[in-house]
Amino acid sequence: MNSMKCWELFKCNKFQCPAYKSNDLKCWLFSGTHCRDSIQGKFLEKIEMCLDCEMLKANKDIDALKATIKVANKQFKEFSRMIAERDKELESMSMELALSMSEVFEALKKISSGDPTVRISENSNIELIRKLKKLINLTASEIGEIVDQSHEIAIGLAEHFDVLHKVSTGNLNTRVKGISKVELLESLKRVTNETIENIHQEITKRKKVEKALQLAHDELEQRVKKRTKELTLANEKLQQEILDRKRAEDALRQSEEHHRTLIETMSEGLAMIDKNSIITFVNEQFCKMTGYPKEELIGYQIMVLFDKENQKIFQKHWSSRMQGDSSPYEITISRKDKKELYALVSPRPIFDENKNFNGSFGVFTDITARKIAEKELISYQEQLRTLSSELSLVEERQRRCIASELHDYIGQTLFYCKNKLETLRDSDSIDKSKELTDELIDLMSQTIEYTKSLTFQLGTPILYEEGLESALKWLGYQFQKQLGLVFRFEDDLRPKPISDETRILLYQAVRELMINVARHAKARNVKISINRDYKNMQIQVEDDGIGVDTIKINPHTNKKEGFGLFTIHERIKYLGGHFIFDSKPGFGTKATIIVPLKPIKKVA
Repeated sequence: MNSMKCWELFKCNKFQCPAYKSNDLKCWLFSGTHCRDSIQGKFLEKIEMCLDCEMLKANKDIDALKATIKVANKQFKEFSRMIAERDKELESMSMELALSMSEVFEALKKISSGDPTVRISENSNIELIRKLKKLINLTASEIGEIVDQSHEIAIGLAEHFDVLHKVSTGNLNTRVKGISKVELLESLKRVTNETIENIHQEITKRKKVEKALQLAHDELEQRVKKRTKELTLANEKLQQEILDRKRAEDALRQSEEHHRTLIETMSEGLAMIDKNSIITFVNEQFCKMTGYPKEELIGYQIMVLFDKENQKIFQKHWSSRMQGDSSPYEITISRKDKKELYALVSPRPIFDENKNFNGSFGVFTDITARKIAEKELISYQEQLRTLSSELSLVEERQRRCIASELHDYIGQTLFYCKNKLETLRDSDSIDKSKELTDELIDLMSQTIEYTKSLTFQLGTPILYEEGLESALKWLGYQFQKQLGLVFRFEDDLRPKPISDETRILLYQAVRELMINVARHAKARNVKISINRDYKNMQIQVEDDGIGVDTIKINPHTNKKEGFGLFTIHERIKYLGGHFIFDSKPGFGTKATIIVPLKPIKKVA
């Protein structure tokens, strides 16, 4: 193979290639080769391709390497010269651009200060500057024409303002009389004169109407005086009737005091019981709270609404009520549908005129939602404490894993490379040196690939460089490659604007779901799909595994099994979205993540 040419090794028939039929083994130094079905440039332009080529590996002796370095040095100097020449051209263009823009800004300054006669030379080597100068001259010319017309318009408007001022002082006989060549001024004169004439006619009509209204007003005033006298007599009679009715209302007020108190507290559940704790009255809201109709409550002991524990609570406060205590307390009501309702009771005892205890009535406020929220808050606090501990353990495990990877693989590989380099340094055999060099190149390539894999596991650079869709696709194929899963990825290809924080949390959530599939699902196929609507983005992870009972992995009932899902749920909730986990034993699992999109600012 050492004596074979590239066109012989690859059985190439591209006769137009400069390396074709050449006896020079250093084909990588040829410019314009036809490698990989395309014409290549100089050595420095195709160096990445040549370093992987079998011909370079086969023919890289000392002479070839020296020749390669010489050619690379020559081409590098040539590229440096071209860059220097380009810099000089750009510097020259920048100077001309600066001078031309200074001339343009000076012309604009004169135009803005009221001098439309300014003109500038339109000569320039830069086409954009030539067009800009031409536009400046054209603008100055048009502004000059506008200024000439503005003078005549100003004179015409002055006459209109003078006429309007006279009209405002009451002179409706004045009119605009000037004649102008400007069509706008003539139209304005016609409209102004017509308006003044219409105002004059309208004022004349109003004066006639005002006179008629004054006559009607005088007649109406006489009628009002007469009617007022009649109403005064009727009012005196009505005042006497009101006084008599007020005395009757005072007599009824005491008997209605109890009912008015009930009406004032009807906004919540209301119940009244006698001294034997028998229910004598309930409102509609109390019936809704307990689930019982009025006929199943009135006449029954109120104790039937409580279990044994809450009966003791009621009995304790009932004894205090008999002594006049009206302190509020909390109690649990057993509804008709067997559900529990937490209530805050605001009681008030009832005594007769002899201060004997006759019973009590109470306002019942439904605090079930608050109680449930308190329990959920306690549960969340416990889960967050567990999450904090677990995150610390995960961080420590990651440190140990990274240290182990660096020591067990990369450290050992580098130590082995060091030994090989020492052997290469002491070797006098060219064949032996070549063999050691090839082995070192292979080891370094493996180490680079392993380092890239470790970097992706730790930081996933593709997430920041190419976006969430590419990162999720890469993640799925990594699981397929390592675990043998059949992976599918679906994307509606619509733009999905989200913040960097959202992108990171979504990737971590999907990775956690994929880890769950790998550990527990025993699935053959897994699919990640991503799409959006007008305001939300949706990600689904589906598998055809054994499924799971969602009750068993509920983080509120099983903290060990549901811990990972609880973490995902909290992350998505933090983003303003929601997480849906749908699974059934024997029917696979579907996890859905929905988060709001970031609004796109429209460019004006």
